[in-house]
Amino acid sequence: MKLTKTDIAEVVIIEPTIFEDERGWFYELYSEPKFHALLRASNLPVPRPFIQENCSMSKKGVVRGLHYQLSPSSQGKLVNVSQGAVYDVAVDIRKGSPTFGQWVGVTLSAANRKMLWIPEGFAHGFMALEDDTVFQYRTTDTYSKAHERSLAWDDPDLAIEWPTTAAPVVSEKDRMAPGFAKAEHTNYLIPGKVDIVELESHSDDRGSLIGIEKDLNIPFSIRRVYYIFGTQQDVSRGFHAHRDLQQLIVCVSGSCRMVLDDGRERVEHVIDRPNKAIFVRNMVWREMHDFSEDCVLMVVASEVYDERDYIRDYQDFKRLIGNDQHSQII
Repeated sequence: MKLTKTDIAEVVIIEPTIFEDERGWFYELYSEPKFHALLRASNLPVPRPFIQENCSMSKKGVVRGLHYQLSPSSQGKLVNVSQGAVYDVAVDIRKGSPTFGQWVGVTLSAANRKMLWIPEGFAHGFMALEDDTVFQYRTTDTYSKAHERSLAWDDPDLAIEWPTTAAPVVSEKDRMAPGFAKAEHTNYLIPGKVDIVELESHSDDRGSLIGIEKDLNIPFSIRRVYYIFGTQQDVSRGFHAHRDLQQLIVCVSGSCRMVLDDGRERVEHVIDRPNKAIFVRNMVWREMHDFSEDCVLMVVASEVYDERDYIRDYQDFKRLIGNDQHSQII
């Protein structure tokens, strides 16, 4: 299996290793361990598990797209063609991304056996280049009508270079899709980035209340919440990073000192009040020291527990981030 980056680094072409002799040929259409290993070797995040697989058949000239789903139902897609050929397109719709508004196009066919990995945060579509083209794709989330969105396939601002001048066959829904400027976009999460977040406190003579909500003070859907308490003062915790998981960390009682390392700079933050939170994106090494006796840390996480997401050796962490230009911690 071979991985090739496109002009947008996160969108990659996957080519299988083919074993062929006089009887015919054999290849692995998909291997999760190999796919994940290739992404990690290229300093790219590993996706959530694929939980749905779809298949469509299209006549020559049919355009499907550009489609995407908003969080919390964003979909990453691994796509391929088992019959015929398509021109496959991915558009970066992540606000703040260095490639925001850019697109890449790749020809996928039964003959070249290429697959395209399109992460969450991209709009996707294709044009069938042959009759009876069969298109298959695995997705990291199920279909959600409430979160489904479309982007105009022929938007002049995007200026996608579709491979034909003939009038395409497009559904009514896709013909009505908005252009890029008016479409809803997603947020871009920069690996290695940490933000100090001041949580709004609602107070009166009865006391105070702080709410934590998606899109209010965190940019991800909450999939897990846990507490750390009763830690002895001479005990330190953490000493790991996450490949993909994002966290909001709040000290709801007491205090603790956090050391955060993006591979280029180590900084410390003392968190000692319930309205001060630290938002830690993925690929940040973290350590927790100097717990007060009454310290209670609440951690709000973007994913459920998965040991495969942990990086527990600092040298492995340094190797994985390599020379990637992660933003410095602030």
